[in-house]
Amino acid sequence: MPIHLDISHLDRLVMVVVIGDATADDVRALARQFTESSMMHYRKIVDITAGALVIDDAGLAAVAAFLRADPNAASRGPLAFVVDPARAQVAEKFAELTAGERPVKVFNSLHAARKWLDECLAIQPRR
Repeated sequence: MPIHLDISHLDRLVMVVVIGDATADDVRALARQFTESSMMHYRKIVDITAGALVIDDAGLAAVAAFLRADPNAASRGPLAFVVDPARAQVAEKFAELTAGERPVKVFNSLHAARKWLDECLAIQPRR
């Protein structure tokens, strides 16, 4: 599978790394994994600098709707995408689709994404 997870329960942080092409099915499986776990409120970094999300606008909208429909949707934690600027369109589109639902931002460096998530943690109480 091209999507790899590293979960830190202590820090309430999920690191998602995409290596190679992740299909719409891979993205849906990841969304399902989040909804079935107790990690919806965790901060998340999705690093796609070594890969690509191969999913069209309809697929992105379907994933966003699936996440919205979860009973814990209101408690979703901040989401930071780390992207290659030349391949940022999918992350930017998903951020645009879900911007009003929780903090979400697209970055070109892992350092900047982590810094922003740490700032979000200072604003939001731990759950």
